[in-house]
Amino acid sequence: MSENLLILLEKDFLLFFLIFLRILFLFFLFPFFTANFFPTKIKILMALIFALVLTPLFIGKFRTPSSFLELFFFILSDFFLIFTMVLFFRILVGGLQLGGELVGIQMGFGISQTFDPLGGVSMPILSQFLYLIFLLLFFTFNIHHYLIYFLVKSFYVIPPGTFIFKKGFFEILIKKSGLLFEIALKILAPLLVFMLLINIVLAVIGRLIPQINVLFVSFPLTLGLGLLFFGIMLFFIPKLFKIYFEDFSKFLAILLKV
Repeated sequence: MSENLLILLEKDFLLFFLIFLRILFLFFLFPFFTANFFPTKIKILMALIFALVLTPLFIGKFRTPSSFLELFFFILSDFFLIFTMVLFFRILVGGLQLGGELVGIQMGFGISQTFDPLGGVSMPILSQFLYLIFLLLFFTFNIHHYLIYFLVKSFYVIPPGTFIFKKGFFEILIKKSGLLFEIALKILAPLLVFMLLINIVLAVIGRLIPQINVLFVSFPLTLGLGLLFFGIMLFFIPKLFKIYFEDFSKFLAILLKV
């Protein structure tokens, strides 16, 4: 078996290299795999295993570059394919983190930060919490299956070196970038209205009963009620995330048709 594999790699090494490179781009660019706790050696090993499995399926299915310059354009084309897919997903993640940060500011968590083990940077507590929920729901809704399907299907529909941006695709990408603020607003809006009502009530109490130190009372009250309302919001967040996960799967389908 190992001898057959070595013979296969010797005959179609360039094909194997192109498949390996596209998979490697995915592991190095996709947010979940770029975490500090995901070692580079593991990424390369997983990409090698996937490439060894897929290479026999595509022998003779697409052409390989005949010069170094052509190989460079093949690599560049595959990079832009994976980069475009990852860019859309990062828009979803960015909207989620922006919404979490704004919610934290409204609740009084604006100063507090926590270390993000996935990105290796500091970020607001609620942003980190929402991102971990997003990560769990990503696997709960089996979105990683769509990712694997896209990866395999892309070799059939978009062979290495054939990805180009067609007319109208940039318009789709620009429209999808609006999801960054849409997601943040949908996460922020309910809590923003709730916190506004609390502030109005505190303002009325402060005018009616001047003896009460509203500033002293407002911080624990705002924090406690904010966390309570945020806990209620968690029941509806999976439904919201599911909608945007479906948008991501639809974008993958659009990308395969480009």
